Amino acid sequence: MPGTLTAIAAGLAASLTPGAVPFTGKGQRRFARLLETPAYEAWLISWAPAADLDLHDHGGSQGAFHVVEGLLVEAYTDLARPEPIKTLRLRAGHGRRVTTTRVHRVWNSGPREAVSVHVYPPPLTTMTFFDDRPDGLLVPLRTESVHGSPEPRSAR
Repeated sequence: MPGTLTAIAAGLAASLTPGAVPFTGKGQRRFARLLETPAYEAWLISWAPAADLDLHDHGGSQGAFHVVEGLLVEAYTDLARPEPIKTLRLRAGHGRRVTTTRVHRVWNSGPREAVSVHVYPPPLTTMTFFDDRPDGLLVPLRTESVHGSPEPRSAR
């Protein structure tokens, strides 16, 4: 499934016509559902300059994302193999697989909008947000429901 997820995300990204998908949501991150099946869902997410989604997991879902436009930065580690947080810059045309144990923060470092496709099997239901303390320990802060959205309810 890992290669399949990244292929689905890249294929959806390649099939998009700029401006053809209307976004919903308010604020720095807006989104549009591209696909929904019992097995997985796919989202198109628009990131305004400086838009940020704090360090989080995907509630047991795995995933993949692919940058369509702009640049996104991912800071990440893994709960199953804790290491210091690493940072990776992803330009348009590049993507990442997200394991069920990955914890990551994603943001648009600007200066222009970024757009990405995200695929999650099974569909997202919760996200737990973490505090990345200086000692390297990840402390869960809160778990939020995300039914029907790639965005925590508090951010909508």
